[in-house]
Amino acid sequence: MSELERRILVAYHSVDGQTAKIAQRIAETMRAGGADVEVRDVDDAPPPGEFDVAVVGDSIRVHHSRALRHYVERHVEALNAMPAALFQVSMTSATDDAEHEALARKKVSELLDDAGFDPKAVGMFAGALQYTSYGWITRRVMKSISAHEGRGTDTSRDYEYTDWDAVDEFARAVLALADAGTGG
Repeated sequence: MSELERRILVAYHSVDGQTAKIAQRIAETMRAGGADVEVRDVDDAPPPGEFDVAVVGDSIRVHHSRALRHYVERHVEALNAMPAALFQVSMTSATDDAEHEALARKKVSELLDDAGFDPKAVGMFAGALQYTSYGWITRRVMKSISAHEGRGTDTSRDYEYTDWDAVDEFARAVLALADAGTGG
C-alpha cells in the first residue's frame, strides 16, 4: 500500500488526558509519514474496518477501561484481519525495571487474552501524574504510590513521564507494518 493510500484510525480512551495527548502525537507522527489519520475517542470511534490500519489505546487504572475493552471485543474480527496495534499508558511503565515491565506486559496480556485480540505491535508508555486535576482522594492515593515508587510527590504541580521518542518510534513502526502489508 502506498503512503498516500493509508487511512489510519487511532481510537483511544483517556481518563485524565495523557492518553489523548499520546494518541494525538501518534497521529502527528503518522501524518508526517504521509498517512491520513483520524483520531477518535472509542466512545464515538467508527468501525476499524473502514480503515487500512487501526491503533487502539488506553490508560490503565488497575485494568484496561471498559470502554476500550468493549470497542476491541466488538471489533476484534476486523482488528485481527488488518495491521492493528495497541498502546497502553500507565505509571507502571514510568519505572524502568524487569518487575514493572512484567506488570505492564501482564495488563496487555489480560486484555489480549480476554478479547482475542492479536495486535501486530504493542506500545507501553509512561503517563503523567496530574495532581492539579485530581480530586482529593485520587491525589492522596497517587501521592502515596508515587512516594513508594520514588516519583514526584509535590501535589501543587503535575509530572509528565511519557517518553515521546518511544511514542514516535511506535508510530513509525505501525506505519512500517502498514507498508509491509502485514495483517490478515
